[in-house]
Amino acid sequence: MLRKRVVASAAVAFVVLFITGACGSSSTSSTSSPKALSTLKGTPIKIGSIGSFSGSQASSEGGSVEVLKAWAQSVNDGGGIAGHPVDLVIKDLGNNVTGGLAAAKELVQREKVVAIVGEQDNADTTWASYIASTGVPVIGGLPINIPFATNADFFPAGTNAFALLYGELALAKQVGNKFGFLYCAEAPQCASSVPLVKGIASAIGVQVPVASKVSATAPDYTGVCQQLKDAGVQSYSVASASAVVIRVSRACSQLGLKAEPLSDDGTPSPAWATEPSLDGARFAEAALPFIDTTTPGGQAYQALLAKYLPKLGNSNGPASLYAFAAGRLFEKAARSAATAGSDITASSLKTALYGLKGETLDGLTPPLTFTQGKAPLVNCYFTMGIDGGKFTQPNGSKTTCAPDALVAGIVSQIGKS
Repeated sequence: MLRKRVVASAAVAFVVLFITGACGSSSTSSTSSPKALSTLKGTPIKIGSIGSFSGSQASSEGGSVEVLKAWAQSVNDGGGIAGHPVDLVIKDLGNNVTGGLAAAKELVQREKVVAIVGEQDNADTTWASYIASTGVPVIGGLPINIPFATNADFFPAGTNAFALLYGELALAKQVGNKFGFLYCAEAPQCASSVPLVKGIASAIGVQVPVASKVSATAPDYTGVCQQLKDAGVQSYSVASASAVVIRVSRACSQLGLKAEPLSDDGTPSPAWATEPSLDGARFAEAALPFIDTTTPGGQAYQALLAKYLPKLGNSNGPASLYAFAAGRLFEKAARSAATAGSDITASSLKTALYGLKGETLDGLTPPLTFTQGKAPLVNCYFTMGIDGGKFTQPNGSKTTCAPDALVAGIVSQIGKS
């Protein structure tokens, strides 16, 4: 049983493993999209988004802002929402990790947005309490960020980080009871996540004989791969940047390690599918796998890409689908508010969101249910894999769920000492 203090610190630190390369400083840029709003006669519905869409995180988050823009354009091309065009204001933080609060204030106070949609600011905890004080809802974005599990004004369109970790360890158990955990060396907080990983692993009967750090600048990874091999692990995870995952998996494969690569952080890109050392990998995903063509939601996403972003390429991935799901969740709430005869405001959007029970947005997300005054815990996840050089969906569009009590117990300790 983990002590409460360890759980609290490790729970927060674990989210750092999803954040790679955010450092330095740059000015926050602001753009408005889509450009053509004059063809629709209704008053524009102004929404905003915040994220590190350029700079060091462009490889993982750059595609998401393009998808969000394309979604807004598609809504307007289809007549808007009850005749009202969507006016999307983007606040790109670049490498300015402290710029989120200022961006949120500009969106609320100057731009008068009715919602923040599809945010991908890895430091959103710095403005979560401010946005809650304004009543403006945050609709979708990176579901692994802490506020989506702790703040009642954040409405996730995907699984929280702790349920995803459970999902990864559940996948590990399917291939054996020994799991290796490699984590980033660049941030001290990464090491602090080890107790949480080991705690959940122990709870489901998985051992973690190797928990070692890896550096993105290391010349090779023979040492850690040898540790994994000597320990006899049947699966392992590399909680670091996408490029590091590929380099480690190649090194371990060359050393003869026979273990299944796993992930739960939504980092896979199309380039992963053709990497031989990642063949057989499995991933716990917060939203519908971005390759899906079997569900109405997946088909709508593929149609959006084909029409508006045919050259998205390797910028496509889980984060891009998160952006589409966020747009769809906002659209669902806005259309519901309009149908009820309400003006589309922050308040009417939240009322509409509270009316959603078990909503999956045509299969894009796990079941979503929102309750006023209560932070939602979305504990069900999807599974994706790589087999024969192609992404696969081992469980189709079905979800698997982490135990509610386990996730709630972790979340309840965040912020406590």
